[in-house]
Amino acid sequence: MSMKLDGAATELVGSDIEWPEFDPAGFTKNASPETLGWYRAAELKHGRVAMLAALGQIVQYYVQIGDPVFNKGDKPFQALTQVLSERPLAAAQIILAIFAVEALGQFNQVKEGAAPGDLGFDPLGLKPSDPETWEKVQLRELKNGRLAMFAIAGQLFTEYTTGNGVLEAW
Repeated sequence: MSMKLDGAATELVGSDIEWPEFDPAGFTKNASPETLGWYRAAELKHGRVAMLAALGQIVQYYVQIGDPVFNKGDKPFQALTQVLSERPLAAAQIILAIFAVEALGQFNQVKEGAAPGDLGFDPLGLKPSDPETWEKVQLRELKNGRLAMFAIAGQLFTEYTTGNGVLEAW
């Protein structure tokens, strides 16, 4: 088993930091550039969702809707089960919204010439025009997304095992 990256993966932003050339499962061994792009898009998507989720785990303690079904800010798992049991149509709406966002993202991702993870959504015009600065921004997003994936996993594991929310356990 080789830990080494192969092919075009060695040129991806973020492949030369922390654990350079880390590929113990060999995903890059025979991967085409399209497959590598799909892997990178998936990593970015999961990182972005994890960053929002980790932030949401903390914000929900302080910002809550007045509805009692959606007012379990300190325990997201309990809130989810309560929504599923008391408002199944609300749960269906949430699933449909997730599906719609996922479909829109996939539709934008398969556009010709689109970079992996570039959904063409920059309403504030934050994307830098300088390629060197853009590469630094991409690296920051990757590193923060990777960290957030571990963070949300830890937050959910803590709630699942202790029964306490994130801030209660802290």
